[in-house]
Amino acid sequence: MTWDVIVIVLLVVSVGFLVFLYVMNNFIAPHRLDSIKTLIDNQKYDQAINALNAILKKDDKNPLAHLYLAEACYLSGNFEMALVEYKQTLSSGKFSNSATEKSIHRRLADIYMRFNQLEEAQKEYLVLSQMDPQNAEYLFQIGNIFYQRGMKEHAFSYLDRAIKSGKASPQIYFIMGKILYEMNKAAEALNYFTNCVKLEPKNMEAHYYIGMILKSMNSYGKAVQEFDVAEQARDNQLKVKAIFQKGLCKMEVGDNDGAKADFERALKYSNEENNVTIAIRYTLGLIYEKERRLVEAVEQWEKVAQLRPNFQDVQTKLTLYEDLRVDDRLKDLLTATPTTFEIIAQNMLKAIGYEPIEVKPLDGDNLEIVGIEKSVKWRNVRGGRVLVMFSRDNEDVPEDLVAKLTEKMKNIHATRGVYITTGKFTPQALRYAENRPLDLYDRQKLTDLLKKSGY
Repeated sequence: MTWDVIVIVLLVVSVGFLVFLYVMNNFIAPHRLDSIKTLIDNQKYDQAINALNAILKKDDKNPLAHLYLAEACYLSGNFEMALVEYKQTLSSGKFSNSATEKSIHRRLADIYMRFNQLEEAQKEYLVLSQMDPQNAEYLFQIGNIFYQRGMKEHAFSYLDRAIKSGKASPQIYFIMGKILYEMNKAAEALNYFTNCVKLEPKNMEAHYYIGMILKSMNSYGKAVQEFDVAEQARDNQLKVKAIFQKGLCKMEVGDNDGAKADFERALKYSNEENNVTIAIRYTLGLIYEKERRLVEAVEQWEKVAQLRPNFQDVQTKLTLYEDLRVDDRLKDLLTATPTTFEIIAQNMLKAIGYEPIEVKPLDGDNLEIVGIEKSVKWRNVRGGRVLVMFSRDNEDVPEDLVAKLTEKMKNIHATRGVYITTGKFTPQALRYAENRPLDLYDRQKLTDLLKKSGY
């Protein structure tokens, strides 16, 4: 074979190969990609992915194949691979139309949101917003992500633009209301939450925030109505929070029974211990304390202390009532009904040499008693009057209350004053009583009196 023949053969083969490639790229490959697109449309994602991988092995720079592979991966839930393929498609810079580019950026934004990569998702929505500046959905997503990133003022600006672009949705009103509420602009927030529930009456969280704002404005009755609605929420945590806030409103208007019922019910609904249940238990303990149900109060505070040892004054509360566990007499005194409390107090006074002649209840925890001092030597000889203050509220007694006792002594011509408390006296009160006709009994001395009285 001559060289001329060899050259001619090589030229024919080369031309044939080029023709083959041209046919493959312009006729056979596009038809094959069309069939793969049909597989994707019919949700046969695995078959489509296998076929696309085979094509890309031979032609790694085929942008349409990368786009179809990205779509198949996205729709099948393989978001990691979809992310890679969408980026590859964008980097090629070849799109059939702007709609395709928009679609890719939307897919990327969704994937980043799924991965909680908020900044990256926001970048995609910003690109989309540049392509379509009046698209309210893009403005909403940008604002929503700004809110999630803690950039409230930027968030509010974009959400406001979304509303002005025609997207007045309950979700936008709700987020804008939360932004204003968190910025301590309650009155403005109320308007947005109200617009939210007008469009979506069953937005229970919006009703909850309306209730919180009304509660802050001391409009307790209307707040309770909103919390009643919010209580219907399927979200158990929201339900518990709404019931708790409703109870707090009732406490503010003096309805302790109603508040107690709400707090107890809230704890029944709660399926976990958290900040809300800790607050409920502490507040319920306060109501039990007022009702002299001190054992139940201590039980609630002990649970609070286990979960949050430094919560408010719970340690002080437990210290005040620690003797309940070891001293039944003191427990009986602290938990007694007002009538029984008076009887115990009178018996204690008799045990230290005073005969009660007049008992005046100041409230359920404080008594003012006028008595006569008995002679130690001659039991039939009575001495002067004595004025006794008896308190079981466990509060520290300050100097001014002891001074007030001495003033009352003068008014009734009492020769001696006695102050008995289940709490303690402040150092100032103790110094004031020195060199005055006053006897001070704190909890420790009171315990001895209880034993002495035989109660």
